[in-house]
Amino acid sequence: MKRKSNHFILAIIIGLILSLVVLGVEFLIKEESNERYGNRDSEIYKVIQMKTLTELIYEASSQIYKGPGANEGKIAYITIDDGPSKYTNQILDILDRNNVKATFFMLDGNMKKRPNEVERIALDGQGVGFHSVSHDIRVLYKTPEITLEEFDTCKETYKNITGKESKLIRLPYGSKPYTPENSYKILVDNNYLMWDWNLDTEDWRATTDKIVSNVLYYGRNRSNLVVLIHEKEQSVKALEGVIKVLKNRGYVILPIDENTQPLNYWSENL
Repeated sequence: MKRKSNHFILAIIIGLILSLVVLGVEFLIKEESNERYGNRDSEIYKVIQMKTLTELIYEASSQIYKGPGANEGKIAYITIDDGPSKYTNQILDILDRNNVKATFFMLDGNMKKRPNEVERIALDGQGVGFHSVSHDIRVLYKTPEITLEEFDTCKETYKNITGKESKLIRLPYGSKPYTPENSYKILVDNNYLMWDWNLDTEDWRATTDKIVSNVLYYGRNRSNLVVLIHEKEQSVKALEGVIKVLKNRGYVILPIDENTQPLNYWSENL
């Protein structure tokens, strides 16, 4: 009889603890909802109320990923260099699954090798830009005319495949310190819109976990992020984690288009 009584008391204690956990988690989520989405009658509040305990606990625990002052209006651009490649369709599937768009800075030769992927990038409404023909600064910057010719070639290849055009570009290794001023000027004079980055995931040498942790660490305290990744296996594996970190920190993830002010090192706005 005593043993049954002890079990009953233990069950009550466990029940109380679980109730406190649920109440605490619900309180955190309600506070988050009220702060970010307004009153309790809003649609987003009703959705939150319907979430399972597992989802509530996950969202509450994800607060640790939020940087100081995370709020609505923060923008992140996920930019993907060196494609298209054998990983492009996987990347596009992940983006689609998470309802976000990225921006692909593509190499001329890779566009010609994988026109189907180029067409899908365009049809999916991703941002589109070019990353040169040679990807070799010794060739690209031999003369300003050669610099312009490489990006004109990329633009023509893209138009031949999709019927569309783009003026977005990313210079190999960034616009500084390697780009001669005359090469920079000829691109600007021909209305090319140059984009660098302010968060290098270093995915070319990092593991999947390190890529995500680089976004966590180096993405703190920034209202706008331009995230650099490449079409590599470890980057594909990390992409969903990167997206979750950005969303948890309150970023709206957008593709770059020609109406977006270019962010680059020459303009000193990164």
